[in-house]
Formats: sequence, structure tokens, C-alpha cells
Amino acid sequence: MLRKTFVIIPIILLALSGCSSKSKEAAVTGAAPTVGAPTAPAATPTDSATPVACPTAQTRKFAKTRFITNAGLAAGSFKRYIYDPYRKGTFKSGAKGQKRAIVKAAAAGLFTLDQIRRARANVHADPTLCKALSAPMQRLGSVMKGLVDKLKRGEVDPSAIGVASGALEQTRGSAGSVGAGFKDKNVPSNMIGG
Repeated sequence: MLRKTFVIIPIILLALSGCSSKSKEAAVTGAAPTVGAPTAPAATPTDSATPVACPTAQTRKFAKTRFITNAGLAAGSFKRYIYDPYRKGTFKSGAKGQKRAIVKAAAAGLFTLDQIRRARANVHADPTLCKALSAPMQRLGSVMKGLVDKLKRGEVDPSAIGVASGALEQTRGSAGSVGAGFKDKNVPSNMIGG
């Protein structure tokens, strides 16, 4: 148990330090996007409420397929590590494995945020997806960020989990209406931290 804790904590710290510095650095310095970063004209961070202009032609190959994969991984991670443990009562005070579940939920939340970021970049690379999914993806990203911030502090807010689940299902419905429906994908446990 102690050995697993010593493995999980450095992974979380690496994820926290590695996920945010590159995007902030590129935004501040105006550096060119790194490999795998969106190449759409709207490649700036979209966490603000500013709407992004939709392209008139596809700006990334297989944007719809990539979106379905990223959204499915985000949904699968959320369900397996956050929603299901919440429904089973694992986050309740005094429950067996509560602290470990919260740590895993925080790590899964970071993974989920990354997949949502990638899915959003793919949405903005396809005109059809952009028109239908830009607003739901924006809402899902902001709701999930608020939930993950609480989980990183060790706080479990049932209402935030419910709101995030609702935003995810709204996005799933909107995606299905434009032919980009996605299902929960199994996330290998080594990607989350154990």
C-alpha cells in the first residue's frame, strides 16, 4: 500500500507540472505549437468565454474520428474513476479506500481534462462539429475543471459530480445528433496511476 502511494504521488505531481506549463508558455511567449497541438487558426486556449470562429473547411485530418476517441476516453475515465466510486459510496468519510479513491479520482480528472482539451481542438478543426459542439464542449471543460480543482484539494462535492455528469451527457447527445456519438472507452489503469 505504501509503495503504491509513493508511485502515485510523483505521477500526480508530474502530471500537474507538465500539463499546464507548456500551454501557458506557448500562450505567453507566442511560441509555435508543439507536436500534437492543434493547428487550427483558433489554437489559442479556449478556456475563456470568447467564442471561437468555426472553420469553413476541415483543418485537421480525421478530426471527427479523433474527437470520438478523445471524448470516449474522457467519458470512460470520468465514469470509472469518479462517477462509479461516488455512486458506490467510496468517497464517503470512513469508507475503505477513501483516500486512494480520491487520489485516483484527481489523477483521472487531470486525464479527463486533457482528453477534453484534445477533443475540443478536434471540434474546432471540423466545421460541422464546431457549429454543433463548440458550446457544449466549452461548458463541459469548465465544469470538469471546477470538479478537478476540488478533487485535487481532496474535496468531494456530490453536486459538482452530478453537474459534470449532466454536462457530459449533454455533450454526448449533441455529438450524436451530428453523427459523432461516442461511447465510454476503457482507460488502461496504468494511464491513471494504478
